Formats: sequence, structure tokens, C-alpha cells
Amino acid sequence: MTDEVVDEGPGESVDLAEEVIEETVAEAEDAEAEDAEADDRSGWSEIEVDGQVWLAPPELKSAFLRQADYTRKTQELAERRREAQAEHEAAGAHIAGRARLHLLDEQAGALDGLDWPALEAADPERARALRERRLGLSETRERLAFDLARKEHETRMANEAAEAEAVLATGRALSEQIEGWSPALAAQLADFARNFGVEADELRQINDPRLWRILHRAHLGETLARRLAEADRRAARPAMRPAADPGRPGSGVPGLDDRMETGEWMRRRNAAGLRERRRPRP
Repeated sequence: MTDEVVDEGPGESVDLAEEVIEETVAEAEDAEAEDAEADDRSGWSEIEVDGQVWLAPPELKSAFLRQADYTRKTQELAERRREAQAEHEAAGAHIAGRARLHLLDEQAGALDGLDWPALEAADPERARALRERRLGLSETRERLAFDLARKEHETRMANEAAEAEAVLATGRALSEQIEGWSPALAAQLADFARNFGVEADELRQINDPRLWRILHRAHLGETLARRLAEADRRAARPAMRPAADPGRPGSGVPGLDDRMETGEWMRRRNAAGLRERRRPRP
């Protein structure tokens, strides 16, 4: 038995070579595409949307951040509007309650001005009904006044708590932004602001840390300017030397002089001797 050599022919070899070339080219193109995609994503960064992290290009991230900032500001504005609406409704209810209280007082005053003895003599039944009406007005007014006082107290306590929290929040922010922030420093800034006519009540309403930082910078600037001016004045001040006393011979002469008084001469002589003894010996 002999082995047969199958001749595939030149056409089939060429087709096989072309397939190999095409696969190689396709692999190279895929690799180039992957490299290009990796290069394109080199500046990409992660963003989180609804708890999921996505890889996004810089343009998309900037747009998303702008949208997120717009959404946050819109929500803050809506919250402020709700708070303003609630405050408006509360103020309207308070005004309406006060108006009703005033009306009850007017009605009670009108009944108190009646001639009750004459009314009871002329129409006892109507007098009894009006007395019941007067008693009902007193009870209604008492309940309304108590309710208004309670709501005013609750509103005042809520406002004071909100102001206290705002002050604490401002203090926490300033302690992180201003080195050495303390109640003593806050008092110094308050005194500094009062020099420009800012009242204490106005300062208590400043809960924006940025305004306190501006006030702190202004205080530092004025303090530094005052110190520099004082240093310039000291530098320009001439040195003061003891003037010669005409009545004391030799008082304006340095060292020892025979014209000096005995007491002055001895004082200088003793001082010179003391300096000599304290001088280190070689």
C-alpha cells in the first residue's frame, strides 16, 4: 500500500493564506481600537448616580455636576419656599386669632354696657339669654387667649432654638476656618464692629461664617496697621540723652572728671570698678 499525496492545488493555498492575513489584520485592528478606546478613556472619571458608579468622560461629568448642583439648589429653594409659606400661614393664623380676640372683647364690652336691671325688669328671658351669651364670650375668649399664648410661646422657643443652632453651626465652621477661634475672639470682633456702628442685635443675626471671616480679616488688618504705625513712630523718635545740669559741674562729661561732685564721682568710680571686676580674665 502506497501513501498518496493529495495535491490541494495552488488556489486552495492562496485562500488559506488570505484567511490567515485577514485574521491577523482583524486582530491588529481590534487591538488598535482597544488602545484608542483606552486612550479616549484616560481622562474619564467615576460618577455616582442613584447608588451606582459609572465611568464618564469629563464633558459628561461636568454636565452631570451642573445638573446635580441645579437640582440641589432647586430643592433648597423649594424648601425655603415651604418654610416661607408655613411662616406666612402661621403669621396669618396669629393675626386672625388676634382679630377674633379683639372682636370678642368688643362684643363683651357692648354687653357690659347694658342696663341690666332695666333689661331684667322689662324682659327677663332676654336678659337671661344675654347673660349666657356674655358668659360664653368670656369662656371663648379665655380659650382663645390661652391658645394664642401657647402658640406664641412655642414659636418663640422654636425661633430661639433655631437661632442657637445657627450660632453653634457658625461657631463650628469658624473654629475650622479661623485659627484660635474662641468666645473671647468673637467678643473682640464684636467690639471692633461696634466701633463702626454695628449694634449687638445686628451681630447676633449674622450666622454666615463668611461675614465673620471678613470681619476677622478687617480686624487683623487694622491691628497690623496700628502696630506698624507705632513701630514707625518709635523708629523716628530721637534717642533721649540726659541733659547736662549747669548746676552740677562735669555732669555732662562721660567718665570721671575732677569737676564732678563727690557723690557723682564716687558713683561712677564704683560702677567702673564693678565692671572691671566682672570682666572675664584671659
